[in-house]
Parts: sequence; structure tokens; C-alpha cells
Amino acid sequence: MKILIVDDHRVLCECIKLFLQDKYGDTLTLLQAGTGQSALNLAEQHPELDLILLDIGLPDMHGFEVIQQLQENNSGISIIAFSGTVTQQFIRQCLALNIAGFIPKTSSATEMTAAIDLVLGGGIYIPHEALSDTEHDTNVAVLTNRQLDILRLIRKGMSNDEIASILDICTPTVKTHVHSILATLDVKNRTEAVNESLLQNLL
Repeated sequence: MKILIVDDHRVLCECIKLFLQDKYGDTLTLLQAGTGQSALNLAEQHPELDLILLDIGLPDMHGFEVIQQLQENNSGISIIAFSGTVTQQFIRQCLALNIAGFIPKTSSATEMTAAIDLVLGGGIYIPHEALSDTEHDTNVAVLTNRQLDILRLIRKGMSNDEIASILDICTPTVKTHVHSILATLDVKNRTEAVNESLLQNLL
């Protein structure tokens, strides 16, 4: 079994490596990347990867963009996102990218390995934080700054190609963000997204 850990916090990576090695022993090969680009490079070099544990907050690329590129280049690979942001809306936003699960960084080693076991067995891990109705902010959408930028340009009637040119990103990345925006706001199209964002005072 081969797992790639993508996180720029070395101490956290070392902790994750230790308990994964304790859990899976000699059957496990671990790779590590500290940036989105290095993760893409390693995934290309090791197409046999069984799993990627990906921190959403990377220093060079947004985690959503890394996920989108990984899925384009390695369509069959399982990706679990993990983050210190554990609001219900953010977790659902991540899961909307068709990944195999989301692990909060507040999870215990036991919870993390249970999530990995589930995903390696073909399942999808959804943490209880994504299902809880007790959060105070569950009615407020959580969008990244880049997604808000895209939403403002959508409001101006711009196409994905035009948005990509203005923000100096590729069109597939814009499409990924738009998909996440619609999922987070729980709407069906771009017009509804703009209207809902105005109702929530996001713009």
C-alpha cells in the first residue's frame, strides 16, 4: 500500500507518518509533499498510489485546484482532504469535489485510520461534523476568497473563459470553483448563486 501525505506542516506530517506506520507496518510505503506542485509531481511519478491525504491549505496552490488537477491526471486515485476548518458548509464544499472523504485535523489517530480503512475498502468517509445540526453557522455559506472573486465576476455576466483570463487561472479551475460554489450555496445555476450570495450578504 502506498500513501502520499500532502501538508506543509512537517511536525504534523511526522505524527501522521508515525501512527500510519504503527497501524499498517511493513505493508505501507509513505511519500510526502509540502506543496501542491510537488504533490502533482509525485502523483505523476507514482500512478500506483492507493491514497492521497491532502491538506486544503497549501502555500502555493489552493487545495481545490490540486484536487481538480489530480483527478484530471489520475482519475482513479482516492483523495481524502483534511483541514483545520471544520464547519459543516466547508466540509460539504470539499466533498462536492467528488473526493473520497474529509478528515478534520482535530480527529484522533484512531478516527483517521478508521477513515482511511473505509476509503481503501471503497467507501466514502463523511465526518460527523458534516452531519451535525448543532453548529451555529450552518446557514451561512463558507466560500474562499478566490471563489468570492469568481462570484463577483459571474455577477457581471462573465463566462468561465473570461474569468480565467482576468484571474490568470485555467478554465477547468474556474469550472471546479463554480461547481463548488453551487454546491456550497445549494443552488442549481449561476444566477441562483448570485441571488443567494446577495441574500447572505456575501457580495
